[in-house]
Amino acid sequence: MRLTIFAFAFATLFSAGAVQAAATPTQQQIQAAVDAGVAKTQSSVPMSVKVTSVSGCLPSPEVKDETVCLVGMSAGMRDGYTVLPLRQEGGNWVGVERKNAQFPGPSPAEAVALLRAWAKEEMAREPEAAKDKQMNEAATTMQITSIDGCEVVRKTGHLSCDVVLNVPGQAGKIDAKFSYAFENGAWRYVPRK
Repeated sequence: MRLTIFAFAFATLFSAGAVQAAATPTQQQIQAAVDAGVAKTQSSVPMSVKVTSVSGCLPSPEVKDETVCLVGMSAGMRDGYTVLPLRQEGGNWVGVERKNAQFPGPSPAEAVALLRAWAKEEMAREPEAAKDKQMNEAATTMQITSIDGCEVVRKTGHLSCDVVLNVPGQAGKIDAKFSYAFENGAWRYVPRK
């Protein structure tokens, strides 16, 4: 009986892992999709396009059943980050021909948590920051009511997003541009320098 329960638990874990693995392509699978796309172009000029890194993949915000991956690429003299839309066909990942695919930014709730964590770290690290009114608001009461228009910064792979801030007790909204990095499946707030 114990062996049966163990086997069932192992099979359940294995199948859940297989489903998760199938939902996110590996760097090798992304490279294979890129290679197949380059081969389809049948260009007379040989092209070498290499996927150098994968920041992460998420469900496409634009097209159901597609995944978008934020990847670093090297294509001759044009190195940088881009968003590659992919879908599964017959167990293989294939590239989707769509220019300007969107990579979804963090939700407003995630963005508030990131902002607060960053502000608290800054105030702990820098005692002068703890005296700043805006820094205290960022750490405690500031709300992010929307995030839109996220674009990938080609050089860094960060997402630059339009955000709307609201501070309780203050009239009006504040429009700002915030940057985020997607690393190992998690978001990180990137402060302005």
